[in-house]
Amino acid sequence: MDVPLPTACVQAPDGTASPSDRGDGASASSKHLLEIRELAVRFRSDFGDRTVTDHISFHVDQGETLGIVGESGCGKSVTSLAIMRLLARNGRVEHGQVLFDGKDLLKMSRTSLDEVRGRDISMIFQDALASLDPVFTVGYQVTEAIRVHTEPDKQKARAIAVDMLRRVGLPDAEAAMKKYPFALSGGMRQRVMIAMALSCSPRLVIADEATTALDVTIQSQIMRMIEKIRVENNMSMILITHDIGLIAEMSDRVIVMYAGQIVEEADVFELFRNPLHPYTQLLIAATPGITDSEDRKLVAIRGSVPENYSDLTGCRFRDRCPFATEACAAPQAMREIRPGHFAKCRLAGTVTGKEGAK
Repeated sequence: MDVPLPTACVQAPDGTASPSDRGDGASASSKHLLEIRELAVRFRSDFGDRTVTDHISFHVDQGETLGIVGESGCGKSVTSLAIMRLLARNGRVEHGQVLFDGKDLLKMSRTSLDEVRGRDISMIFQDALASLDPVFTVGYQVTEAIRVHTEPDKQKARAIAVDMLRRVGLPDAEAAMKKYPFALSGGMRQRVMIAMALSCSPRLVIADEATTALDVTIQSQIMRMIEKIRVENNMSMILITHDIGLIAEMSDRVIVMYAGQIVEEADVFELFRNPLHPYTQLLIAATPGITDSEDRKLVAIRGSVPENYSDLTGCRFRDRCPFATEACAAPQAMREIRPGHFAKCRLAGTVTGKEGAK
C-alpha cells in the first residue's frame, strides 16, 4: 500500500498533533461553530483520580454532522457531558477549552450558560426514562424549555410543543401532552426527548446514543426523523454511538475514540474507504454488511478497553493490536497521513485489519 509521507501538524502540549488546530492563526469564531481544544476530563473516586479524556481536540462546522464512534468506555459520553458542563460532582475539566461561536463555555457564568443550553445547544440523552422527570407530564416538560428560551406565552408555547410532538411522529400529540413518561413506550419516550431537544431550533444538537435499547425499525425511523429536522433547520449535530453502520449513514466526518483519546479522524467516505488505524480497521472488519458473501467471517477484537488507561504509556491499543511491537510503548503522535485524514499510530496506512485478523 502506497502511503503519502505525513505532513507537519501543530503539536499539542503533550506532543500530539491537533487536527482542529491547523496553525493558520484564524480564530475559532471565523472557522467553526464548535471547537474543542485539548480537553482533559478527570474523575475522583475512592480508588484515586483518573483522567477519562486525554487532551482531545476536534471541531464541528455549521450544518455538519460529526460522528464519534468507539467501544463503551472510550470517553464518548463524558466528552458530550463536558461540552454541556453536566459532569457529575466528582468530575471536572482539568484542561482545555470548549469554544462555541468563539466563546468558551467553560468560563461562562451559570446564568450565561443556561441561556446557551437548550436554546443554542441541546442534547438527546441515552436513557429517555431516566432523563424525563416522572412527576411532570410530557406537555409540561416539553413546554418548559420553549417558555424559558423562545416563547413566554403559555398558550403559544403549548401550541409549539404539540406541533413538535407531531413532527417527531408521536401519535395523538394532544393526548400525549397529558401523559406521564412511564405511560409511554420506549420509542415514544425517545421521541419526546427529541422533541424537547429540537423544540427551540438549536444550532447544535448532541445525540448521545439516541436510539439505545430500541429495535432496528424504530431506530431507523427516529434517526431519519432527526436528520430531516436537522436539514430543514441547518443544524449541526454530534452523533455519538458505537454503531458503525449508523455512523456511515448519518455522518459527514468521523472521529474514532479509544481509551480517552482520538485515534483517527477523517471524512466519512475517506474513513470507510481507507481506514488507517488498526483499531478502526478492526471495528469495520467486525461489522456485518448486506453485501457480505455467505462465507465471510466477522473479526473479533481480542480483549477489552482498559479501565485505568490514564496510567498507560505509549499506544493504548497495543495490548489488543495484532501489529504491536516494542516501539509501540513509546508515545504516539497524531499525524496527518493524507489531506484531512489523521491517525495516531506509527504504522497508520501500512497495515490492514484483515491482515491482523488472520
